[in-house]
Amino acid sequence: MAPGRWYRISGDHPDLRLQATPPGTRYLEDNDPAKDVKLNPARNPKELLRRSLGRRPHSPWHGTMGFAAITEAWNGAAFASGFGASGAMIHFGGGHNDYFGSDVHAFDLGTRQWSRISDGYIAGAPDEYGAGAVYPDAVYPDGSPLPPHTYGYVQYDPVSNDYLLFKGQIELGPDVTAVPIPHLFNLDSLTWRRGPRHPAAILASGGFTTWDATRRILWGHSGDSGNAFIGFRPDGDNGDGTFGSWGTLYPKKIRSANHNAMQIDPVRDVIVVVVSARNGLYAIDPSTPDRDAAPLASRGDRPVIAAYAAIEYAPNLDRFVYFSAGDGAHLYSIAAPIGSAWPRLTTAAWTWESILDARNGLDPIADAQAISAHAVQRAHTFGRFRIASYGETDVAILVRHTDTPVYAMRLHSRKTHRP
Repeated sequence: MAPGRWYRISGDHPDLRLQATPPGTRYLEDNDPAKDVKLNPARNPKELLRRSLGRRPHSPWHGTMGFAAITEAWNGAAFASGFGASGAMIHFGGGHNDYFGSDVHAFDLGTRQWSRISDGYIAGAPDEYGAGAVYPDAVYPDGSPLPPHTYGYVQYDPVSNDYLLFKGQIELGPDVTAVPIPHLFNLDSLTWRRGPRHPAAILASGGFTTWDATRRILWGHSGDSGNAFIGFRPDGDNGDGTFGSWGTLYPKKIRSANHNAMQIDPVRDVIVVVVSARNGLYAIDPSTPDRDAAPLASRGDRPVIAAYAAIEYAPNLDRFVYFSAGDGAHLYSIAAPIGSAWPRLTTAAWTWESILDARNGLDPIADAQAISAHAVQRAHTFGRFRIASYGETDVAILVRHTDTPVYAMRLHSRKTHRP
């Protein structure tokens, strides 16, 4: 894998002379629980006819879009370094009226195989999903959460091996009801648990998070319809069926903040936010969370910052990596100014640099759109772009649609020259 170039690493015809994985593991949609006749038997003559004609099966939890919504309906993902020998991309979500399934899926980077690691709530009657089906604790009867649009609200805790979901829904359908109830999916036991409901936070559409491993806090910033910058600590059994605790509620720090992304730099202890409405970077100080967000100066080869994009920290590069589907194949590194003190970080310029090799021959955005049989959300990335680190090498991982390959790019293994 040459640095700076995209490759297909799964599907029917992966690159790098890789063999196709066994049928049933090549694509995310191979493990759609609606296709499993044991989980979703045909319940009426109309459904029997659908299936006899070779059409996609319906299920009580189908929603208006069905399983394709797990990528196309405003949903992200998280990279779990502790699941499988080489880590895995973990996928969950639906939201609104699009998909009501609470199944969880993993793409194992070692085997390059997709699998369904939790069936979700598949025992309900049609009236137990969607509008009118209200669950005050934001969980189905089996304990799995009602699937919201996950946006940038999902992260991973490597110590507890937990997939973390920052918010919940007590009802899905045309008019959803979001609630500040976090959820944790343990990747060892493959079971869900939930946090307590915050009494005042509003965590609705378009928000974003980052995992602060030093403090063990999941920091979250609500989108435009919310009111909060707040942290959730996942540790501790509260003795009432909930786990973890909320920190202090601060007013949201950035206006016009829908569908952005933020990431913590663990070396300099600063959270950097990419803000599309202002076409700029902002910094949040996790050591002083009541401090106002500070705009950051940029220099170098910087694109227009887009909504639905992703920002990750690459430890071997010691830089952030920014990716937007609107830029096609391009990736950009963002280098901090020399020094780690807040005044220096917020007054000196951060340097952008394209890290796409000139010899790259694959645009994963266009490639996936040409392959997919679904109506795709081309602009959406959210957390479906992540960085996996192996020794001295960082690898960018990108999941696009339920019926397309997973893409990967090896980043430069040595730390590049710093400005």
